Amino acid sequence: MTAAEPTVLADLRGDLRLRTNLFWSLYGVWYRHFRVYTKTLLANATPPLLEPLFFFTAVAIGLGNYVQPGGFEGLSYRTFVASGLVISSAMFTAIFETTFGTFVRLVFQKTYDAMLSTHLRVPEIFIGEMLFAATKGAVFSTVVLLVTMAFGARPTAWCVLVPVVGLLTSYLFAAIGLIVTSYVKMINNFSFFTTGVITPLFFFSGTFFPIKGHYVWLDVLSNALPLTHPIEISRALFEAHFTPATLAHVAVLFAYIAVCHTLALRRMTKRVLS
Repeated sequence: MTAAEPTVLADLRGDLRLRTNLFWSLYGVWYRHFRVYTKTLLANATPPLLEPLFFFTAVAIGLGNYVQPGGFEGLSYRTFVASGLVISSAMFTAIFETTFGTFVRLVFQKTYDAMLSTHLRVPEIFIGEMLFAATKGAVFSTVVLLVTMAFGARPTAWCVLVPVVGLLTSYLFAAIGLIVTSYVKMINNFSFFTTGVITPLFFFSGTFFPIKGHYVWLDVLSNALPLTHPIEISRALFEAHFTPATLAHVAVLFAYIAVCHTLALRRMTKRVLS
């Protein structure tokens, strides 16, 4: 061994040193999903972007011509619908990422088996996954906001916070998606969840029309739905009008996140290690 060889070996050991603290573990999972997603960006990003825009043009522009000129809650109908779609797009993005996407990685690709052969632990894997879904939700909320503005929606300066609400919404529904995935044995079973749960959420959380003031049972149901609260927060940003009820919606949103986060990690740990 020459005198230079120990130095070379020391340099190699330095290059191979792993950064294994919590931040780098979560970033590693996030970055893995980011690299895979961007390899087929056009195919992945086009459907979740176009779907809310189709709804906006069909409902806000088409049906909106028959709605009273004053709109709802002090907003034009286009702006009213836009304030709901920026949040529902975040929900759809996160749900599909952690239902169909997670199931494929879990059952078919065995991605999590490979991750667990490293220093990663199960909670780090799925927190990183929820953070990636939350990032996608923030991006799609921003894009939908900008496009609906081009079609006549009129936001306020407070709408710079819409991506933050989209991020929180996506994190919540990413956790809900993981909970559902932890129980599903066949990928076709997700159809029952998307049709029987997500679709009613989309229509009965105030996305297209005000829920309150029709029936008492509908008010109670709407307030129990997790999508209602971020939509109400978004609408307050579009109105630039905040009340104690807005703070209550924020509190309920964070409570949902805390509960679903904990349950998602517990259920996915049991599913992956079983």
